[in-house]
Amino acid sequence: MAKMMKWAAVAAVAAAAVWGGWSYLKPEPQAAYITEAVRRGDISRTVSATGEISPFNLVSVGAQASGQIKKLYVKLGQQVKKGDLIAEINSTSQTNTLNTEKSKLETYQAKLVSAQIALGSAEKKYKRQAALWKDDATAKEDLESAQDALAAAKANVAELKALIRQSKISINTAESELGYTRITATMDGTVVAILVEEGQTVNAAQSTPTIVQLANLDMMLNKMQIAEGDITKVKAGQDISFTILSEPDTPIKAKLDSVDPGLTTMSSGGYNSSTDTASNAVYYYARSFVPNPDGKLATGMTTQNTVEIDGVKNVLIIPSLTVKNRGGKAFVRVLGADGKAAEREIWTGMRDSMNTEVKSGLKEGDKVVISEITAAEQQESGERALGGPPRR
Repeated sequence: MAKMMKWAAVAAVAAAAVWGGWSYLKPEPQAAYITEAVRRGDISRTVSATGEISPFNLVSVGAQASGQIKKLYVKLGQQVKKGDLIAEINSTSQTNTLNTEKSKLETYQAKLVSAQIALGSAEKKYKRQAALWKDDATAKEDLESAQDALAAAKANVAELKALIRQSKISINTAESELGYTRITATMDGTVVAILVEEGQTVNAAQSTPTIVQLANLDMMLNKMQIAEGDITKVKAGQDISFTILSEPDTPIKAKLDSVDPGLTTMSSGGYNSSTDTASNAVYYYARSFVPNPDGKLATGMTTQNTVEIDGVKNVLIIPSLTVKNRGGKAFVRVLGADGKAAEREIWTGMRDSMNTEVKSGLKEGDKVVISEITAAEQQESGERALGGPPRR
């Protein structure tokens, strides 16, 4: 037993000596760095805004005649051409009015023929009485009577001619009213809304009832709300990128076409100076017209927009978090070929939320330090991995 204890003690001393020698001879760990290479890229400053898709051209096709909807010739989503028949209103009343006016015209024309004959007879009588008066062969009363009859005949003819002109105008009006019972498309487009049903009665006497709405869906309007704090930065002609909720990872590129001069309530016709700016957030509409050849964009879609208000392309960039500002100057730590990091002054340009433009002080491929793991941290991590006690 004593012999075994002796050998155990010897083994323990030997193990301690080996461990101590390894600890003494092992190399001191070097600091490790997480770096990012200087590269070329684009930087842009942007404004974010929420928008809504609507048709570039939306028109309401209304009824100018009153009556019952006899038939609808279109369905929701149907493509129509300008002049296509959309709906028909019962035209019995309009047809009767037109026929009545035509009958009046015929009556006046017949009366005019009779009046012109009477005028001719009155002219002959007057001429005869005038000739007799010259020869003192007739009484003055007879001459005056013939003269009055001639004037009356002329007035009757003039009145009938005026009635005929008025009747023709009434016929034109009645024909227009009859034409209004056939409602046609006012433009090429898609039927996006039908606001009446067959059998429904519409009254055009007080206002124009809308029958359908047509829209040109080949070109859509992206109407964005720009916050008051950003409005001076946003200009027509700037590039925009937007996504729709169903395809958040597929940005659509476009140009900003216009910025409204007044806030959104003014653009919509509901501006009230006493309330709109007192307690409510102020927004302005910016508009972009977007081609829609595949019909992906639909009316009412919400858009998330990024307006590029400034930017540079193909410049040297580094992560913004690597830049340290001190005394009005910018510095980064650069990893050298010897594996050591050294601080270097740089001159920066534009920056966004992620990257900073480097104008000088670095070249493409240089490695800038994002973070450092010190030798002590590495040693502590290694000892923990071997099951050793944590450093205090």
